[in-house]
Amino acid sequence: MQNRTTRDAAEAAGRTIASGLSSLCDAIAAAKSQQEIQDVCMALLPDMIEASAYGIYIFDNPGSPALLSSAAGVSDRFLKVYEAVGRSVDPVLDAVLSDRRPVRSGDLMSEEQWSSSPFFTDVLALHDMRVVLEAPLLYRGEVVGTLNFSDRDQDVLGSPLDYALLGTIGNLVGLAVGSIAEREGLLSERDQLLEAFELSAQAMVLSDTGTGRRRMNGMAVQILGELEPDKPEVFFEELMAAARTRDGLCQLYRCEVAVAGELRQLTLRNFPATPKGKEVLVSILQLTRPHGSPGQLPVQLSRLLSRREAEVAQKAVLGLGDEEIARRLFLSPYTVKQHLKAVYRKLGVRSRVELTRAVLTVGDPGLPQA
Repeated sequence: MQNRTTRDAAEAAGRTIASGLSSLCDAIAAAKSQQEIQDVCMALLPDMIEASAYGIYIFDNPGSPALLSSAAGVSDRFLKVYEAVGRSVDPVLDAVLSDRRPVRSGDLMSEEQWSSSPFFTDVLALHDMRVVLEAPLLYRGEVVGTLNFSDRDQDVLGSPLDYALLGTIGNLVGLAVGSIAEREGLLSERDQLLEAFELSAQAMVLSDTGTGRRRMNGMAVQILGELEPDKPEVFFEELMAAARTRDGLCQLYRCEVAVAGELRQLTLRNFPATPKGKEVLVSILQLTRPHGSPGQLPVQLSRLLSRREAEVAQKAVLGLGDEEIARRLFLSPYTVKQHLKAVYRKLGVRSRVELTRAVLTVGDPGLPQA
């Protein structure tokens, strides 16, 4: 009969612990801040581990004051004394940080040694706490906080179940605390980058190539608003369409536009980027006054080429591919390639990029190089 009663009590305790862990998991999964996690722990932990006092500490650096802390069963004075002098002499905390597992004060020293230790005499004596059990909150192997339990009865807080349960809870809570801190750090970094993007003096448009969404900064909106006040987004889509050829999207595209009756040159540069696996296209816009005659190379370069070579070179600089140049000049792609080879040889360049750089350097020193 006694064995059955003991078994029933153990089963009831097991069901209580299982229910408490389930509730803790559900509540932590729904938490959106470290403060909410702390509140969840303070509400649910007493049902799983019995102690006269308990608390939770969350910190960046174990040697610094806690970012968040909450405790029950102790006075305000106790909490202030612990932060002022207790943390630096807490032997249980030192062992937890070193071993990264739950540690009980009785594991470290005898009752006599404990009662004469500075940690007890200066701090725990305020409540005559004879036993302390602490567990680390672990995230990626680092201690981001602790769960603390203490009692006046030195014979409690020492069962194998207490150690196992507190270790499991510490890992669970630590994972949630660290994940939220990491997410908040990433969000802060994102907000800083977006602020720099918005305040940049360079007109930029970010395009998510997966979803097609675009984000324009203030300078891009200003330039596109000058070109098409009513529908600047539509103008940009038309510009991107004009920059697309059979060979793909031009990395450098130029066209002439009218702004308040004045002829301007609009330059579009496209740079692919892959931040953390996400395909992003960075488009940079520049609106300048054109140099030289439309459709012609700078005189210093064009005089080194034949008329047809100059036409081919100019369209290559505008970002057109071989097939598009061939269609516009009524040539074969093979002929275009041959003309480009002659242009490269005569101008001492080896590629479209170097050709563009040469044109920009000679034609408009104020423009950034490609």
